[in-house]
Amino acid sequence: MGAGPVSGGVLARLRRGVWPGANPLRRRTDLFEPIALLVVLAAVVVVLIASFVVSQAVLRDHLAQVNAEHADRHQVSAKVLAEVPGESAVVRSVQVGWGAPPGPRHVAVIEVPTGTPLADEVPIWVDPRDVPVPPPRTRSEATQAAGTAGAGVLLGSGLALGGLFTGARWYVGKRRLAAWEAEWAQVGPRWRHHLP
Repeated sequence: MGAGPVSGGVLARLRRGVWPGANPLRRRTDLFEPIALLVVLAAVVVVLIASFVVSQAVLRDHLAQVNAEHADRHQVSAKVLAEVPGESAVVRSVQVGWGAPPGPRHVAVIEVPTGTPLADEVPIWVDPRDVPVPPPRTRSEATQAAGTAGAGVLLGSGLALGGLFTGARWYVGKRRLAAWEAEWAQVGPRWRHHLP
C-alpha cells in the first residue's frame, strides 16, 4: 500500500517532465520534445518491423541458395597426384584426380590449407559438370547473413534517428535561447529602473 503514492508521484513527475501540460510559462517550443519523442518511438517500432522483415527476406533468399547449392553440388574423393610447387603461408596447391578407374577421368589443381595433412585422397566438391567448386554454404551461414542484415538495418536506422533527433533538439534549443534573449532585451531595461 505504501508504494502507491510514491509510484503515483514518480509517474506524475515523469508525465510532467515529458508533457508540459497547461503551464502558463509553456512555450510552443516546449511541445517539441514530447512530440519528437512520440515520433521517435513510432519510428523505432517501424524500424524493428523493417529489420525483422529484411532479416526474414535475406534468410529466405540465402536458404534457397543453400538448398540449390546442396542439390547442385556433390562431394567426391580425389586422389592426390602431386603437390604443385609454390610457396604460400596460407594455402598450398595440389593436383588431384577423380573418376572411374583405371585412371582418373578428371584432373584439377585445388588449394588446401597449409596445415592440412595430405593423404592419398582428399574430399572435394564438384558441380554437375565435374568442375571443382567451393563447398555449399550451411544453414548457419544463411542465418548469420540474415542476422547481419537485420542488425545493419537496426544500426543504420538507429544512427539516423539519433542524429535527426539530436539535430532537431539543437535547433529548438537555439531558437529557445534566441527567444529568451529577445524577451530579455525588452524586459531587462525595465527591471534596471526598479533597482535601488
